[in-house]
Amino acid sequence: MNPFFQTQCTKLIDPPNGNLWWHNMPLPDGSRINAQPVDKDLQFKMWQAMQIPNEGGLSGKQVLDIGANDGFFTLAAIMAGAKEVTALNSADWQTWPQNIEYASEAWGIRPNLVTADFRTYNFQGPYDVIFFLGVLYHLEDIFTCMKMLRRLLKDGGANYLATQMSKVDSDLPVFEYASDIYSTVAIQDKSNLKGVGISNYFFPNTHAMHNLAYSYNFECESLSGPRVKYLQENPTRGLFKLVKRNALDP
Repeated sequence: MNPFFQTQCTKLIDPPNGNLWWHNMPLPDGSRINAQPVDKDLQFKMWQAMQIPNEGGLSGKQVLDIGANDGFFTLAAIMAGAKEVTALNSADWQTWPQNIEYASEAWGIRPNLVTADFRTYNFQGPYDVIFFLGVLYHLEDIFTCMKMLRRLLKDGGANYLATQMSKVDSDLPVFEYASDIYSTVAIQDKSNLKGVGISNYFFPNTHAMHNLAYSYNFECESLSGPRVKYLQENPTRGLFKLVKRNALDP
């Protein structure tokens, strides 16, 4: 097994670069950076839920990680055999790109790092795989962005999308509008609306996710199930695999 994917760590260490971390990043000596999440296996559980084999699961693929943050999934893609990985994050995230640079150097790898708003960046693409993890609900223009994600994917390419889900129980597709004055599943954080990728906007229910995929010609698979620890332990989260199909398909 590639040591990056070793789920047991020898010890938790304080952030070695003095920054705040959100990803409990494994290091080559078997230790792991002690990040903010209480669950120190959170990113590993999410990776397992994505059902990408550790050994060669992305062999030869070109991967784009939008909202890469500290870089766990960027590094995981490289370790799973990706030919090329581009990690993008906005400049409004204070520890970008220092944390991902630290982790990349520790593992001796070099992903392409881009500091930009993905909605306006001129990508080289298209890509075989896109990671869109924890980004959707930070968008005020979801539908425009879905068109963009489709353009960025090769035919048959896959978009792995994780999002906060709505707590509204309905048989209809519903987007719950984040609020600081109503009891929504998470706050809006109005004070940061001027930033990129900080405040919250819309939380879909499962029907909304499937309808969104249908609107923009993606096959949508919910990566849920009784054995998926990540979703069992985080019931307000959703994880989906959207595969780009031909626009002419029914």
